Amino acid sequence: MMAKVRKKFEVVVIGGGLAGVCAAIRSARSGASTVLIHDRPVLGGNSSAEIGVLIQGADELGHFRYSRETGLIDELFARNVNFPNPQLSPSIWSLVLWEACRAEEKLDVLFNTVASEPVLEGTIIKQVTARQASTEIDFTIEGEIFIDCSGDGRVAFEAGADYVTGRESARQYKESLAPDHEDHLTMGNTVYIRVRDMGKPVKFTSPDWAYTFETDEDFPGQLRDCPHNVAALFRPSGGYWWFEFGGDNDIIGDAEYIRDELYKIVVGVWDHIKNRGDHGADNFVLESIGTVPGRRESRRFLGDYVMTQQDIQSLQVFPDAVAYGGWHVDLHNPAGVLGKGQRYWSGRVLQGRYTIPFRSLYSRNISNLLLAGRLISATHIAMGSTRVMGTCALMGEAVGCAAAMCVERKYWPRALGKDHIEELQQKLISLDCFIPGVVDRDEKNLVKHAKISASSEAVMPTLEPEKYLSLENARAQNVLVASGEFSKLMLPLENSSEEPQEVIVNIVKREFMDDLRDTKSLLTAKAVVSPGCQKIIFEFSPIILEGNNIFGICLEPNEKVSWGFTAEEFVGTQAGVRIDQIFSQPGSELYFHRIRGTHCFDLLFPNETYTAAEISTGVSRPEKRANVWISQPSLPQDISLNWDEKVPFNSIELTFDNDLDITREKLAEQMCAPQLVRSYTVTVENNGEKQILISENDNIYRKRCHRLEKQVFADNLTICVKSTWGANCARISEMKVFNRE
Repeated sequence: MMAKVRKKFEVVVIGGGLAGVCAAIRSARSGASTVLIHDRPVLGGNSSAEIGVLIQGADELGHFRYSRETGLIDELFARNVNFPNPQLSPSIWSLVLWEACRAEEKLDVLFNTVASEPVLEGTIIKQVTARQASTEIDFTIEGEIFIDCSGDGRVAFEAGADYVTGRESARQYKESLAPDHEDHLTMGNTVYIRVRDMGKPVKFTSPDWAYTFETDEDFPGQLRDCPHNVAALFRPSGGYWWFEFGGDNDIIGDAEYIRDELYKIVVGVWDHIKNRGDHGADNFVLESIGTVPGRRESRRFLGDYVMTQQDIQSLQVFPDAVAYGGWHVDLHNPAGVLGKGQRYWSGRVLQGRYTIPFRSLYSRNISNLLLAGRLISATHIAMGSTRVMGTCALMGEAVGCAAAMCVERKYWPRALGKDHIEELQQKLISLDCFIPGVVDRDEKNLVKHAKISASSEAVMPTLEPEKYLSLENARAQNVLVASGEFSKLMLPLENSSEEPQEVIVNIVKREFMDDLRDTKSLLTAKAVVSPGCQKIIFEFSPIILEGNNIFGICLEPNEKVSWGFTAEEFVGTQAGVRIDQIFSQPGSELYFHRIRGTHCFDLLFPNETYTAAEISTGVSRPEKRANVWISQPSLPQDISLNWDEKVPFNSIELTFDNDLDITREKLAEQMCAPQLVRSYTVTVENNGEKQILISENDNIYRKRCHRLEKQVFADNLTICVKSTWGANCARISEMKVFNRE
């Protein structure tokens, strides 16, 4: 007979994927006694040692310059690359998550434990049963707030929370990507594999139970065009995402059958790569196969709001936004790898970030149940974007923070959302959880009342072309423009023909820095380009600019003209080219796609965008302005705060620039972003004597919070950046100073 143990916590988190880990850590750090109940021996969910999927999110593989997730997921990733784990080993990543949870005093973790059988009083969950197979203990876990991050939502399901499965009809939510009729089909599961180079030819004999794919034509529909060369199997991302099966089965009830079929598929594809065609795999052996299929979709639980395709594509900014996403609407055919002759995926790439409302992160009929991960209140189409792990981590941190607030204020989630949503948003912003459209408004931050100066301030440079790119398709260049008179623009162009060519430039207003959406032209100018390379000045009706502005410089197509281009990029710029929508038929839908580098331009006046004042804007990443102080090249550099009189303070928070344009895979290779501040000091001066309050070396984190041992009274404070991890200038995104109780 199993031993029986009763425990009581304020917050109970179910599911140890990234949503659950971030929810549990944030709840515990916010002061609530918290337990994380996880049915597996390792943390990380789809990113764990058992599955091994690379974390993706709103940056869309680098498509958006400033969209990578921060907050807890950024902190965890910094721990990961410092472990070190540059190879992004899923096993080491699971260990990093274990270590991070273990460090929290108010957090208990129950591994190998299945949570089920919730006991309710009315609409309130009072307790769950948690059976831990490894210790043969039956736990009864009482809680005040429950958070289901388990993917399938067993506790939510057994508690009677309203939910849906499958695909809604196009008519129900007016979604263009939805099928004509509703059904219970889902996206399938995937098993990842990894291989090893043995340095000499190694044979592989396929077992008789594996499927046989003689040629590429034996793969379904567009899958035959999916990359299946061996190189993809030993990169950190590993695996093949298209090893997919089970969406036309019962994704939960048929789980064991689906896994067995996936093994047949995986080994059959490896047999194809090794033995049927030249895929460069002679020296490679199959090293590992995922022990647990990665699941994309099952139940979705209904909140007070159901997110839809329109919310995702229109980049909706909700008044109760607590997280954001940006991954494309990524929908897979339920038939998966065995669905011959069928289109394998469909969807839409996005043109920026959308927000996730708090109303979609709690149950509409179970009063104390919060939700995070792929099971949130969203349609099948919307879930095609919200399901990726970087986005799930943001949701987890948001509900973890909300749960602790509910406990403290004796609120249920719905009431918290109605009465305290701004407080929740401000708390998340203070934790470096970016929310589009939300600005830090904490007037207790003494930086807001200081005079800010710096040893130097960078100016956006004028770049010279390294090459010229054809205007066969329209091209665009976003640029942040500071105050001044905007009336001229110089562009380096090349006319490859023997005749003069007309070029048309349109200036459009952008909403945010990496916004490449088509909008109405604000200014238009034409110029004639003679044969050869030259710098052409376009003249506009003068406009006087105040504050910061983001413009798109858009050149209309002319296949005989090319625009000067360089691989260099600076904060406040983003280049794009108009291409076919990647999930549509060619030519059916065009959009501007981000490219790395810069289409060269000269605004013909100093563009002072990286001033010291940028550390106090209330936003800690480039969005509607630079939101970062950048010094002139050379270190050390410093930035100073001065008050009219001495003020008391005991807490200093610093947010450094760790280059949100680097993908996680690239960041792991580099260990730390070159721009990240490595060593720094914080000092005050009293009666001519300097006092060092903080001295840090080998910093690896973007967000640093320093609580001083005793209160300081001073009318000045200076942070000196001594070194970075490679860049030759100092960068600070935000600085806060408080007198905490």
